[in-house]
Amino acid sequence: MALTVEQIGNTEDDDELVELLCDELQLWLPDELRDDRDRFHAALPALPQGLRAMAGMHFFDVSMTLDDLPWHFANQNDPRDLQETLDGLRELELSKVADLFEKAWRLMEPHFEKLRSDDINGENFYDWLEEVGLDQTFEPMNDAIWDFCEQQGDLRLLASWPRYARKFPERCVVASPFRIVS
Repeated sequence: MALTVEQIGNTEDDDELVELLCDELQLWLPDELRDDRDRFHAALPALPQGLRAMAGMHFFDVSMTLDDLPWHFANQNDPRDLQETLDGLRELELSKVADLFEKAWRLMEPHFEKLRSDDINGENFYDWLEEVGLDQTFEPMNDAIWDFCEQQGDLRLLASWPRYARKFPERCVVASPFRIVS
């Protein structure tokens, strides 16, 4: 069943609201759609701007929880994904994190072709980062994002979701009863 404005308003617990929002994203962007990046990007414009923002930045939250900024770009360097992440961070009012993400993107962008090659993998990624002179560049950005995440509690970057959903509930619900199919 699709999420409603009333459900958002009646859900006081942040963890529960994030779970509802994740369920809603799963409903409109099921795994098979998310696994096909062309279909995923074709489906995004049909989502309300809040859900689209959440879908766009979710993978970045995972990266910053498990890894760091450069590793995020090693795993996700499709310009469409990066633009969705940046737009999502801005829409969710995470402007300082968005600014750091954009700065990191600009630093990594000249290296995307190399990152997409088989020459760099998990075993030698940080050696390569040192070779190109970027290893120390990301430390202050990582630290700033990790500090921000720590201040948000267990939800980290996802703490922005319930704040945003309560402020703009209409931007987090799909008006149509039809699922997105691409």
